[in-house]
Amino acid sequence: MEGKYFLGKYLMWVILLFGQLHGYTSCIQKERNALFELKQHMISNSQLGDLDYNLPTWTNQTTSDCCRWEGLKCNRTSGRVTEIVLDNLFLEESFLLNISLLHPFEEVRSLKFSAYVVGLFDDVEELKDLTNLELLDLSRTVLMAPYQYKIISLRKLKALDLSSNGFSGPMELQGVCEMKNMQDLDLSRNKLVGQFPLCLTSLSGLRVLDLSSNQLTGNVPSALVVVGIDLSENELSGDIPVELGGLLELQGLNLSHNKLSGVIPESFSRLKNVESLDLSFNRLQGRIPPGLTNLSSLSVFNVSYNNVSGIIPQGKQFNTFDTQSYLGNPLLCGQQINRSCGSSNFQEPDSGEEDDESPIDMVSFYWSFAAAYVTILLGLFASLSFDSPWSRFWFYVVDVFIHKARKFVVVRLLVPNP
Repeated sequence: MEGKYFLGKYLMWVILLFGQLHGYTSCIQKERNALFELKQHMISNSQLGDLDYNLPTWTNQTTSDCCRWEGLKCNRTSGRVTEIVLDNLFLEESFLLNISLLHPFEEVRSLKFSAYVVGLFDDVEELKDLTNLELLDLSRTVLMAPYQYKIISLRKLKALDLSSNGFSGPMELQGVCEMKNMQDLDLSRNKLVGQFPLCLTSLSGLRVLDLSSNQLTGNVPSALVVVGIDLSENELSGDIPVELGGLLELQGLNLSHNKLSGVIPESFSRLKNVESLDLSFNRLQGRIPPGLTNLSSLSVFNVSYNNVSGIIPQGKQFNTFDTQSYLGNPLLCGQQINRSCGSSNFQEPDSGEEDDESPIDMVSFYWSFAAAYVTILLGLFASLSFDSPWSRFWFYVVDVFIHKARKFVVVRLLVPNP
């Protein structure tokens, strides 16, 4: 009796398992038809003509499980499509995606599209109908049509990737700044110009911000509340805001390849969770704050090609950073770069000194000048002490000069003034 009970329980688990697998592997017919219609739309705009090269696994066979098609993910229980990835497509440059073809996918949360096209959407406003969209990745897609510069607000969107799109000039980000759920924003590797878009500081939920490899100017904003910031390869200038040291959850900060000046803020010593700190290729000066040695999570540190000076802090993880982290700073010294700090040449420069000038040891300069002067005189006297044609000619010239000078003086004394 007991054996039959366990056998029945086992069969029940098997039935439930097959039921779950069935729900996971079967998409609903409505979305299946919409997917195939979307594929036909792609083929009609393919550079390869009618060849079934784009999305080859998307077939019209009734036995084909669309949840297993390439680039798709489905909800495990409902069978609804939740993720659509359309990349590496060979489409005409004039291609415009009919967004209405995406409307049947009511539970889609992630949409990725990557193709070299001049435009992308026939009507960008229709994106609003994708009410559950949380991730939109349009990276490596050349968006050159003017209306693409205006990004509409998607209420639930948490991640937006518009990197490597060829954007140039100022960009209208008001729509982005209205997405209060935004957590990850990537606008890197474009040609955006102008001041840092301050409206982004109003996104209290923003965790990762990447605006690297653009042409942004002005100062680094102090009101950012993020975990990761990448503003490298821009034209940012001015001092690094001390307020950044108050971002206690900050894990990565990249300000390299800008025109930042001033000193490394002492407040950075409070960034207990920071793992990467790259300040290379700027115009920073002053010392490296010793308190940075207390940042136990720091694994990447780079201040190369600045004007920082003084002794490199020692201890803990700072003993693991190699010389590449400090290149291009001639006034730095320490064990990490095998440069002694005993010489006066490595004293920190005076705060009033110009950034592009190196300090001069005036005492050494005067001693060197005096030694050179004495050496020249001794060399001259030594050369004249030998009986040589050169020395005889020298004494002859001196004798003629003295003779003419004496004759001139005598004439001036004997001849009365008129």
